[in-house]
Amino acid sequence: MSIKDKIKKFVVEWETEDLKEYCQTLLKSNEATASGLLKIIGDIMKFVGDQFEEEEIFLPELIGSAETVKAVIDEILDPAIRASGEEKKSMGKIVIGTVESDVHSIGKDLVGSFLFSNGFEVYNLGVEVTADQFISKAEEIGADIIGLSSLLTMSMVFQKQVIEALEKRGLRDKYKVIVGGSPTSDDWAENIGADGWADDAIETIALVKKLLNISE
Repeated sequence: MSIKDKIKKFVVEWETEDLKEYCQTLLKSNEATASGLLKIIGDIMKFVGDQFEEEEIFLPELIGSAETVKAVIDEILDPAIRASGEEKKSMGKIVIGTVESDVHSIGKDLVGSFLFSNGFEVYNLGVEVTADQFISKAEEIGADIIGLSSLLTMSMVFQKQVIEALEKRGLRDKYKVIVGGSPTSDDWAENIGADGWADDAIETIALVKKLLNISE
């Protein structure tokens, strides 16, 4: 079984601890680099995403694989890249968070995991994030995109407030702003002046690549 096939098995079966151990073994034996493993995982998550789009798997399976991947990247691969001084290619920097008055995080975290495994630098600010916090972090890290999640109808207005705050500070043209969450829609995004809307994590990848002019 190839390295990719073995990693794929662990990802689709949510074998987090086994995948951690396997990646550590590969790194210690110099059979693979951390950035190489990150690319393999990105390809596997694209496969998982395609399965979800084709309804061959469902949301719990998608979340399970994403959580497995996130744990391995956070605990094994990212530290290994930093420790070795290995260059980690970035497709772009993205700040994401759930807006004020909303504490839902599963969908937003799933989006973050998919973006990260596809080579983007993701700064997940958590939940109940204010406009000031979104903008401060975007300015601090030189973000390309700000992603605003809202799972409650009553919190949608705060997506609009972030865009208004950017406009007030003369920063609107500096960032692409995308929105998502179950009560939101393409019409809503257009209405508040966002640059795009995505229905799920898979669509978010395609949207982000389109906005940043990244070809497949």
